[in-house]
Formats: sequence, C-alpha cells, structure tokens
Amino acid sequence: MLNKFENYLYQTVFPVRPPKIIYHYTTQKGILGIISLREMWATQVHFLNDKNEVFLTFKLLDRELKKQIEKTQNQINKNLLTEIRRSLQNVDQWHICIASFCEAGDLLSQWRGYGNLGKGYAIGFKLESLINIAKKQSFVLWPCVYNPVLQSELVSYLIETWCESFFDRHITHEEMVNIIHTSVCQLAPIIKDESFSEEKEWRLVSPVLSGKSPLFAFREGTYSLIPYLNFKIIDEEGKDCIVKTTVGPSPHMELARSSLEAFFASNKLAAVDIVESKIPFRNWK
Repeated sequence: MLNKFENYLYQTVFPVRPPKIIYHYTTQKGILGIISLREMWATQVHFLNDKNEVFLTFKLLDRELKKQIEKTQNQINKNLLTEIRRSLQNVDQWHICIASFCEAGDLLSQWRGYGNLGKGYAIGFKLESLINIAKKQSFVLWPCVYNPVLQSELVSYLIETWCESFFDRHITHEEMVNIIHTSVCQLAPIIKDESFSEEKEWRLVSPVLSGKSPLFAFREGTYSLIPYLNFKIIDEEGKDCIVKTTVGPSPHMELARSSLEAFFASNKLAAVDIVESKIPFRNWK
C-alpha cells in the first residue's frame, strides 16, 4: 500500500521537467556549519517556524473523512472511516524531520527571512545528486503542492487507498495505524497553503521516527532544546553536490563575495559558481 501511494505521488507531484538546481537559504552561521561539516540539519517538524502549515494535510484529511462518514450508508464502511479518523488524532506522536529548499536562488521573501543585516546565502545543490544522496539516508525529496485541487485529489486518493487496503482484510489495529501514520507523513510535509506558492519549495523529509530515537541530535532553541537529524550532503565517495551559491543582498557585496570565495576554496569547493543577488540591500525587520 505504501509503495502504491509513493508511486502515485511520483506520478502526480514530481515535475516532468524538474529544476537542475534547488537552493537552501541560510545565514553566515548556517553556511559555516554546512560547508565545514558537509552536513545540514533537518529539524523535527513540531519545532519548525511554519509547523501549522505542515499540519494542513491533517485538516484536509479530517474534513474529507467527516464528509465521507456522513454520506456513506454502509455501516461497515462508516466504522472503518471513523476508525481511520480517530487514528489521525495522535499526530503529536509522529516524528519526522524536514529541511527546506527553493527553486529560486534569489528570492526577496527568503532574504527577508535569512538575509537580514546582509548575512544571507542561498546554497545551490544539484537536484539529481541530492535525491540520490537522500535515498542512501532513507530521506525523500519532494516538491511542495500548493494547488488546492491537487491537494484534495491527493487526500481523496489516500483515503481511498486506505479503505481498499483495510476493508475485509486480516490486519491488526496496530498495523493499520502504522500504515496510516507512515503514509500521512509522506504527504503532510509537502502540502502548503497556496499563498506561499512563489517559494516553489522542495522539502527533504526523514523517515518516521520514535520520539525517543537515539538518532536525534539537539540544538539550542528559544524556549526549548530543538531535536534534529544530521543529513550528509556528500555521497558515499565523498563527492559534493553543491554547484552554485548566491551571496544575499549586502551593503558590502564585493567583500562578501570575495570572503565566500576564499572560504569555499579552503574547503575544496573552489569550482562552485558564486553569484551576487540582484536585489538591493535593505535592513529588513
């Protein structure tokens, strides 16, 4: 069932002509860590700044399940749909980690979030290589879905697939819940409100983990420790997939670019194409 839904995602969500490069926007501190360690942080979903967007899928699922429960006349189907809806209430027990990318390497909204005071960078990764690296670490990389019609189609297909898989089959409640949790965690990270469509975001998504998984690392947060996973950005042979980087708007653009060139050279990335943002610098607040 899970493979069936993943194949459906590839058919409906993955673009026919995907971009060659996707960008990860970050700060000075971020780029220092990413380049020096050749890894980036995938943050546990409950600690993301836009965590409510991630849970849009659950609202859509609950609405569709409620609609189907009300209209179905078959009591067995009604009971099954009700049980599926009930299992979605345990969302806080699911743990996945996410890192975000953008198709655009010089986007004003992203600089406002990451480039304040002229300290932003957009690291460009070769998409094909990054997808292969992700697979080796059991991560997936998907483009976000902003179209409400397609969102509804995906949600309806998922519910239909659940019903086909669970109806009149010998499956335990625990197995059913596990399938529901895993498949929802495939879909939830990529459903976003259409008002954010200019970002053309891609999301790197971890497998589902236990909240007490020993794989989690932790960093300082505003109100609590923030769990995350380390994601290596090099392949098994140590080959990098960074091909381009944009220096964000800065009051000292030439200096910012030259220092980045020196930093990349010292980290064996001298071949990376470095470009300057075309957006005028502003001290955004």
